[in-house]
Amino acid sequence: MPSINVAVIGAGWAGLSAGVTLVDAGIPTTLFETSRVLGGRARQVIINETILDNGIHLLSGAYTATLSILNHIRTPLETLDLDRQPFKYAYGPLRISTPCTPIPGKQLLGFLFARGLSLTEKLRALKFLKLIKDGALIVHPSESAHQLLLRHEQTNTLIELLWNPICLSALNINCERGCASVFTNVISDALLGSKRSSDLLFPTSDLTSLFASRAGRYIQKHKGILHLGHRAKIIQGTNNELKLEDSNESFSHIVVATSPHNLKTTFTEPSMIQSTIDQIDQFTYEPIYTIYHQYKKDSSTGDRMIGLNSPFAHWVFDRGITHQDLGLIGAVISGAGPHQNLTNEKLSIESAKVLDDEFGLGTPLWSKVLAEKRATFSCTPGLQRPAQITEKNGIILAGDYTYRRYPATLEAAVRSGIEASNIILRSL
Repeated sequence: MPSINVAVIGAGWAGLSAGVTLVDAGIPTTLFETSRVLGGRARQVIINETILDNGIHLLSGAYTATLSILNHIRTPLETLDLDRQPFKYAYGPLRISTPCTPIPGKQLLGFLFARGLSLTEKLRALKFLKLIKDGALIVHPSESAHQLLLRHEQTNTLIELLWNPICLSALNINCERGCASVFTNVISDALLGSKRSSDLLFPTSDLTSLFASRAGRYIQKHKGILHLGHRAKIIQGTNNELKLEDSNESFSHIVVATSPHNLKTTFTEPSMIQSTIDQIDQFTYEPIYTIYHQYKKDSSTGDRMIGLNSPFAHWVFDRGITHQDLGLIGAVISGAGPHQNLTNEKLSIESAKVLDDEFGLGTPLWSKVLAEKRATFSCTPGLQRPAQITEKNGIILAGDYTYRRYPATLEAAVRSGIEASNIILRSL
């Protein structure tokens, strides 16, 4: 076997998944992470002595790779820290619930008994879903989700209350701009897959504790090395080997698991992978805003998650129910919109007004806006995403943007990290 020594740059969910897979195979592996906190775009932050997440993430039963690796890295005495709930959709006046029975097609049955839709709208939605489930839906490569929906006679109400919120939550972009094929992939896997694929999985701990800390511990236990607070840059060695700046160590492979907009800065000479860089330079990005409001401890929305048809709160999460952080409410705004024109202070006020109108919560004790302005790549029709194997021998990409079936999700990140490692292992 040739000498293998792998560096992984970036310890988000993609990089950590790559690290876990590599050390499992007995490959010498070193991870480098600029931050001192593991987890990348899904990690803990501490605000007003409260442990929060830098963005609220909801998992689903379709996240098979994520669930597998979460179970793999935890010890027998550790809980999974996920609250599994049957699919329940609440957005504005629309309510859909999956029956708590093992009958086939129960996801579709939930749509039939939805509240807030006319019978005609239910039947049109079911017809659209059945085409996806049967693999009979024809999607044009350049088609937006909105164009696809109109072509299949989905009404304005269906688009406003059902399909656009799903597109925003999954693709982080509205359906007028979102890629139709990726949109239908999400629906196929998350809503129409196996009998538990549509379950909603609510983290009950912060995201670093849920995955990143456990993955880091697992990697170190299996002789992997973690370097936190270390900005690694790739240089070309004198004998064409792969090296990192300020290090004498050579690597047979380097997995670059950074966000796409940071990829170029990972190289002293980006021309090493110029074709890949040129592709990524065509990307545009979408924001995610998370506004945390701390109320009195007896305050609650009464539900883990509920959607509001408001530009200042798309989805509302009650952390008192999911995390036992009583009175803590998180509002998420996906994608671009009028909220970007407001200061954080003004956005906090507008968001709190929406919550007060809906739930009677009053004025929060404190609020905090966490704005990630390039949270995800824009998952638009015809977007050309780079291959994980780059033109430079030994340089492998990992990250949600490389997993072409899905948008920028935790599951896409995990799958890309596992595949990056498998690319290396298959080459041995």
